[in-house]
Amino acid sequence: MKISKKLKDLFYAICLAIPVIMNVHADDHKPFKPPGRFINIGFQTMYIDCLGDKLPTILIDVGIAESSASWYKIAQRLSNTNRVCLYDRAGYGWSDPGRGMRTTATIVHELNLLIKKAEVPGPFVIIGHSFGGFTARYLAAKFPLNIVGLVLVDSSHPDQIYRLSALDNTEKKPLITGRKNLAPEDFSKFEKYWYFLNSSRKATFAQMGELKYFKESAYQVKHSGPIKDIPIAILSRGKGQLPVIDGISLESEWQNMQKDLLKLSNNSWQTIINDSGHQIHREAPDEIIKHVLDVIARSK
Repeated sequence: MKISKKLKDLFYAICLAIPVIMNVHADDHKPFKPPGRFINIGFQTMYIDCLGDKLPTILIDVGIAESSASWYKIAQRLSNTNRVCLYDRAGYGWSDPGRGMRTTATIVHELNLLIKKAEVPGPFVIIGHSFGGFTARYLAAKFPLNIVGLVLVDSSHPDQIYRLSALDNTEKKPLITGRKNLAPEDFSKFEKYWYFLNSSRKATFAQMGELKYFKESAYQVKHSGPIKDIPIAILSRGKGQLPVIDGISLESEWQNMQKDLLKLSNNSWQTIINDSGHQIHREAPDEIIKHVLDVIARSK
């Protein structure tokens, strides 16, 4: 059956109008490209994003189930004064799944390869949040020549597997990465893509791997050796997060371990962020920025 030219023209006009009616733009259908780089380290591809250019380089490692995007706003602000590099640990964000046991030693090995392949210049100030604090400590102990300062943000402690063991008897919490809800409406396009990626199968397996080998990571960090007397800022939460079990305040145990981190260097100090919980990078970013700049000033 022949279709008249008028019908054809009407059909094409409707097709062209649909994106406008639905408020859809052509760019919405293009693959999203994050602002950083994809670097092949020989056996997997990893994502890294560096902003700014002044040394020392600030290198950020995040907590379990987080990725570079969750620290991007802080990185943007710090890049006004220094080079800042964020990366995604294997399995998170835009990085490929990792191989082998997901321990701190493995993570640091991959990170060193990434830094080398991406030609990121040192020296480095390392920010380590939560589990990322293990990375910061291990790097400072094993590669002291290139690490000039640390900022430990409510950092994990090697002894917590024993001192918080009562948590193992409580009801298991669901994995953080296995989200079912949509991303918050106030998220940028970049943050929404990160949220989606960290809800993926590979991110869930990355989290499971890091939790599975947490005990091995703690052992590796505890026995990685001493750290030079570099400036170390220890930022600890002020809002309690842990329960009292069998008459023992696990929050007090956490705070005692935070205080214990002062022993890492004779040039360390602790600040308790009273109005923040564990996610200090979201609840009190100004405090992090202030202490990073303080560490850099003291490292000279």
